[in-house]
Order: sequence, then C-alpha cells, then structure tokens
Amino acid sequence: MIVEPAGRDGFLALMHETYGEAMSSAEFDWWFDRNPAGPRILTEARDDDGTALGALAMSCARMSQGLAAFAVHAVTTPASRGRGVFSTLELHNEQEAARAGAFWALGFTNPMAGPILVGKLGWEDVTSLRIWVRPKRLRKRVQGSLRQTGVGVFTDRVAYDAHHVVRDAGYLNWRYADSPRSYLRVEDGGGWAVVTHAVWHGYSSAVVCEAVGGPKLLRRCVQAVDADLAVAMVNPGEERTYLAAGFAPTPRTIRFIGKRLTDDAPELPKRRDAWHFTLGDLDFF
Repeated sequence: MIVEPAGRDGFLALMHETYGEAMSSAEFDWWFDRNPAGPRILTEARDDDGTALGALAMSCARMSQGLAAFAVHAVTTPASRGRGVFSTLELHNEQEAARAGAFWALGFTNPMAGPILVGKLGWEDVTSLRIWVRPKRLRKRVQGSLRQTGVGVFTDRVAYDAHHVVRDAGYLNWRYADSPRSYLRVEDGGGWAVVTHAVWHGYSSAVVCEAVGGPKLLRRCVQAVDADLAVAMVNPGEERTYLAAGFAPTPRTIRFIGKRLTDDAPELPKRRDAWHFTLGDLDFF
C-alpha cells in the first residue's frame, strides 16, 4: 500500500465516484488551501498497481486552548475492505497534524468511523451535541433558499467561557465572507448571526451557523430563509433564548470524539458545558 499526499483532482474524482457527488474545485481550494489556521492535511492510499483505495483529510482550527485538527472527508473504495486503509490514513494524518502543532484531533463522527476511531485508534468519547429545530411549514416541500445573501466584512471577535473555535475577524471572514457557499449575515441591535440554507435529513432547512444575540435575532434568522424548518446547535446556557424563539430540542445528537496527539496536550474535558460549538463549526451542510 502506498500512502502519500492527495491532489485536488484525484480526491474530488474519488469522492464523486464513491458518493456520486463532491465539493466544487473552488470550495476545495477555499477550505483546504486558504484555511488561516494551518496547512492542508489530505492523504490518499493506493495499491501497488495504482488502484485508489481511499483518502482522508484533517482540517486545522485554532481553539481557545491552541491548535486542533478535525477529521473530515473520509472516503474508501470497495477494494480497501479488510485492509486497514482507513486506520492507516487516520494514523498518518494524526502524525501530520501533530507536526503542524496540533495538540488534539477532534471529530464529529458517524456510526461507520466512530467504532474504529474509539475502539481501535485511541480516540475517546467526549460528549453529545444535540440538534434543536423550529418548524416553519405545515407541509414538507424540500425546496427553499436564502431570501438574500451577503455577509459583508467581519470585524467582530467572539469568545466563550467553554472550549471553542477562535472567532476573530480572520476566521469569520475566511469561514463566511470568502466562502464559495452562500451565507447571510443578520443583525439586530448589537447582535448578529449567520444563516444559510441546506437540505437536512430531507428537509429544506434554515441553518443557524452563528448567533450572538437574543430571541428576536433568531426569529429574524428563521424569516430570512424559505425553508421547511430551522435547525441550530444550542449550547448550555442558551436554552431559554432558543425556546423563546420557537426552537425545541430533538432526539438527534452528534457524537463528538477526540484524541490527545502529544503527551503534553491538555486532557479532553468530558462535559457538555466544557464545549461551545455551532453548526458553522460542524460544517455538516
């Protein structure tokens, strides 16, 4: 098995061949090559005859405690089954992330990758992240869109008491203003939010990516998108604000896991109130 850095075109072709879709070239360049937090970590595995076996990426993020690397965009082919390709790629990427200065590997995992990462590769369960929803339509229509787009230039800096992705102007401008995707900044008094449209589990959805404000701001986010429902990640201490805006918790949770990459890395806190995440951080949409 040959393990080496993956190129953009080969990675996107493998994603499209395996899943029937892939991000655009422009989105790839933005996400992997213009990320201000750290270098591209993207690795592929090939058989000795050149047959593609899989690819796996990590995306760096500056956390309030230092640099971390999120495991993202895993793809393996039928030819890789039973050969430990995913594990090989993951351990290689963790070494690359540690060399780049990351002290934690973090992930929002799924039922396929989770048992391998936690069961075999030394990752730990950290906490569960619950999705909240506000219905908008009586009947599901699937179609929808942002009513307008644009976020302008960010000069904000947002900090939280819990562990969080550092939200300074450099990050916010890269994440939303420079993105090939469409976002809308919503303002209300001294508060602001970022919202987008996506299909979430078959529903046309208003996705609240960031929100720094009260119920009125959240209601404006909901109104800014033509959708079946609105979805958000609600952190401890925010529950009353979202309830007042018509959101309610759902049974759906996301498994958040992590791994210390160096001996001197801080321990991973296992409490939900130790972490602050938004749907903009998760980038599932």
